[in-house]
Amino acid sequence: MPSLFETIVKYFEQDGWEFTRLPGHQALEMGAAGEHGNYRLIAVVEADHPIVRFLTFVEGKVPEARRREVMEFLTRANYGLLLGSFEFDVSDGEVRFKCSADLEDAELTHAQFSNLLLIGLTVMDRYFPGLQRVIQGTADPAAAIAEAEV
Repeated sequence: MPSLFETIVKYFEQDGWEFTRLPGHQALEMGAAGEHGNYRLIAVVEADHPIVRFLTFVEGKVPEARRREVMEFLTRANYGLLLGSFEFDVSDGEVRFKCSADLEDAELTHAQFSNLLLIGLTVMDRYFPGLQRVIQGTADPAAAIAEAEV
């Protein structure tokens, strides 16, 4: 029986993704284009637990002067999400979306793999234009969320 990490590698290969393995981790990194932006994806299998995380990152960092507004925007975005959540590193301004699954006593199916991957990309791409406007200071967080959630 293949390991969880081997299963993920197989699914990415099967779907034609180009990726690199991150040295020292059970993780794969790749780029992806959405309708509104380009993103960096990392799929991580936890070393000590049967947990897989799909992380979708925006390029660049939020300037320190805009972090409070971005935190409000991401908190408002997270409030209604059914699966996954935005994460924000307040120390360096990194924004990412995390979708994960605990697979103890279960195998990851290709459908589950695809859903986890696409949830992160779809949600990030949906909120990306508003996030950019908040970062640029051309929209307040509440208005940007209202536009994204129409």
